Amino acid sequence: MANQDKPAPMKVGANTMSFMWKTSAREALETLAREGYRCFEVMAQRPHFDPFMDRAEALAFARFLRDAGLTVETVNLPSLDQNLASAAPEMREYSVRLFERLVAIAETIGASAVIVVTGRVNPLIAPARPDLEGWFADAFARVLRAAERAGVHLLLENIPMGVYPRADQLIGFAERIGSPRVGVCYDIANAHFIGEDTAEGLRKVQSRLGIVHLSDTGRQAWRHDPVGEGSCDFAGFGAALREIGYAKTSMLEIVSEQPIPGIVRSHQKIVQWGWAPPG
Repeated sequence: MANQDKPAPMKVGANTMSFMWKTSAREALETLAREGYRCFEVMAQRPHFDPFMDRAEALAFARFLRDAGLTVETVNLPSLDQNLASAAPEMREYSVRLFERLVAIAETIGASAVIVVTGRVNPLIAPARPDLEGWFADAFARVLRAAERAGVHLLLENIPMGVYPRADQLIGFAERIGSPRVGVCYDIANAHFIGEDTAEGLRKVQSRLGIVHLSDTGRQAWRHDPVGEGSCDFAGFGAALREIGYAKTSMLEIVSEQPIPGIVRSHQKIVQWGWAPPG
């Protein structure tokens, strides 16, 4: 009876961030598949995965996934060359078009969601809050219209330099928008770095939680290190996920010069806290 009552291990996938400047997304997925991974989050960054690829290229990638028995669950646009909360209308326009293209690609390759960071805020001298929130809301609304037409979800991520870095801010914005296509991507390292209680953060966003990101960091420098190299509370995080009945994917988003050892070792460590083993 005890074994029957034991909760099922939580699903684990792999993000391709560590491969972003090294190989194509296809090569990264093939490498990770040899380690037993089947579910992925792909970083949409040239030359790794082109967010402006045409439909023929997207269809070819979809065929590769189908033939290999792999799934890209989410597509993640790194917050490098775009900003939905920029003070410059031209940058917001470019960023909206970039996300609209990514939504179309996600639909074509069968990804259920696109990760959206809530803009980038200058930590030294930021614009006024009403301006930042207005710029982001207007730009996001345009991306959301494309997502609703395509049947793709938008998952807002808690990025430290975003307009909404905290769990209560993310869920507050999502609830104000009200669309069932808007959810939350909750990243343990991002939350821990800004001093947030990660288990409590999960409870706040649980009603719209679409995916979680796993990596480690301390609080002096923002990192996405292999699990065990920082001070994140994975035991408490795993317990909170089980408490709220989370049954979706936990995506390992490790940044390491040695991607496979970093990802696999991290995966092996989290098994003790309720996640499914590798393979």
